[in-house]
Amino acid sequence: CWSRILPSGTADYAGEVIEDGVEENSSARVKGINEAGVEFYNDLIDALLENDIEPFITLYHWDLPQALEDKYGGWANKSIVEDFADYSRICFDKFGDRVKYWITINEGWTTAIHGYEEGSNAPGFKGEDVGGSGKPYQVGHHLLLAHARAVEVFRSEEYANMYQRGKKDERGLIGISNSGDHRFPLDPNSEDDQEAATRSMEFQLGWMTDPIWLGDYPPSMRKILGTRLPNFTEDEKKKLVGSADFIGLNHYSSAFASKPSKPATYGGYWADQLVTLSGKDSWKKTEMGWYVVPDGAREILLWMDKRYSHPLIFVTENGMSAYEPDKEHSIHDDARVEYLEGYIRGFGQALGQGVNLGGYFAWSLLDNFEWQYGFSKRFGIVHVNYTTHVRTPKSSAEFYSEVIETNGGVLPE
Repeated sequence: CWSRILPSGTADYAGEVIEDGVEENSSARVKGINEAGVEFYNDLIDALLENDIEPFITLYHWDLPQALEDKYGGWANKSIVEDFADYSRICFDKFGDRVKYWITINEGWTTAIHGYEEGSNAPGFKGEDVGGSGKPYQVGHHLLLAHARAVEVFRSEEYANMYQRGKKDERGLIGISNSGDHRFPLDPNSEDDQEAATRSMEFQLGWMTDPIWLGDYPPSMRKILGTRLPNFTEDEKKKLVGSADFIGLNHYSSAFASKPSKPATYGGYWADQLVTLSGKDSWKKTEMGWYVVPDGAREILLWMDKRYSHPLIFVTENGMSAYEPDKEHSIHDDARVEYLEGYIRGFGQALGQGVNLGGYFAWSLLDNFEWQYGFSKRFGIVHVNYTTHVRTPKSSAEFYSEVIETNGGVLPE
């Protein structure tokens, strides 16, 4: 957590004199580190390892220090790239001896669209094309540059070689976690709907992934957005391409995509895609209003495998918010069991078809504060009483434990 470790958001390197044995950019020279925050994460990492749990550290999950928003507008300003690199360096230095897997940015799409287009997440800006001042495509650009810069620090300053728990030549790995909903063409035989489905996925998953694996934003975005979409310099492209050892995929839902029958009466990101989204009447919905489509789990991994030439993929988030008005409903969460069973099976089918799937994370372990929804939405497989903090495993926790224990053997065919 950026705010917990470096509350000011910036690394203030102390003095001109560098002590013997202390690297110029070492965190040992940084003023303003919250040592209690570092201790918190050290204790957490050590507790995970003591219980044979492999930690994956996410450097940024929407926890921007308020000081940077006040200072220069946060992700809307390119100055954040170096500040993020400095913060990342501190984390690599403090935890890199025990942590093999690093994730730079979690869901840059969500930060850009919900924070600077829809205004539903912090910092709450509406986009310029919908009457506000937010610049979501500029924000997305800075998120990608910050990712690349953090990876440069990780690799060029030898933090990848700090990892000490593995075999002699085993190194730390670093990647990015991106949002990805799958889109099926409404009419599989319609070329227009096929293009709409691809375009919709390019405007979400491709936006934050193509520059790292293919060297630039998706062609559909370049064509539609023109000068509204920033350009990378040649040096930035060099830093971006190959700047991830794996892709993290946060996948929850799918939908049908089709070519709009008439021009949109609104502007902004959702109009930019030139896509109409819809669902099937028989599809169930979560409490978030998201369609439950297990086949999409398989299809999105196959799509990524083909587009990005067989990358290593981790499903870093997958789960649902269920109807849980009281503890009794919450503990007996049959809908979540059904959801997890279907989606894990779908991911497993993709693995069986050759996708390089390295692992899976259910979202989430605990009920938690769900951003703009507060405590009203529960995603956890463990119920949390928000007054007493008592934690009670749900039916889904028992099911997921069995999935782990049998490596998926309990899943029906």
